[in-house]
Amino acid sequence: MNLFDKPYRHRFMWIIIKLAVVLYCFVSSRDARAILYHVFRMRTSHKSICEWSKKFPEEFPKKKVKYKKKETVILFTDEKYVWIKDMQAYWWSVKDHLGNVLASIVTMKRDSASAKELFRRAKERIVGRVHAVVHDGLKSYNKPIKSVFGRRCMSIVAGIQGKFVIINKELYWITNNSAESLNAQIDSYCARHHYNFNNLQSANYFANMFLYRRNLRKACC
Repeated sequence: MNLFDKPYRHRFMWIIIKLAVVLYCFVSSRDARAILYHVFRMRTSHKSICEWSKKFPEEFPKKKVKYKKKETVILFTDEKYVWIKDMQAYWWSVKDHLGNVLASIVTMKRDSASAKELFRRAKERIVGRVHAVVHDGLKSYNKPIKSVFGRRCMSIVAGIQGKFVIINKELYWITNNSAESLNAQIDSYCARHHYNFNNLQSANYFANMFLYRRNLRKACC
């Protein structure tokens, strides 16, 4: 792909569209439009930026996460309620002990199949063995943890107060605060962008935007 070419039936070059999509991960579409005008003196509508972000979801790369050879890998997962029009849906997320958000999806059901899809996406980004997955006790997590990460992977139920657990022959203080804090970040991100999901596809695209933004900010630190 030549960044200075134009996509079919688009009047702006790829480099402009890519920049607009990345900006939209961090600021509102109206602010992204203002930045593009300030830098390039190009005029576009905020609705066009929203449409670009829907048309080109491949602009959100997902890099592999590599761990040290003897590192104990612990994942933290949780789900929260969101609304798609008048229907209740579930936003699932999983992050590791280093703070990397590995996967984030939205589903209509709170079942084992949804949890398995979440863990499958997380596993695609992991190089190494997962030793434990911490969750809030939802039964839908138990079977997918074993089927995706293997029988040796521990399924640990922990809340905000926490508890001591032996993982990989080492003692750890385990809480699920990490996943709960991620939910708070999701709420803040949704409020900032005034989200209004029309369907499951738009909700999952928004989840991908959050995932890309979260990991990009962490990579720059």
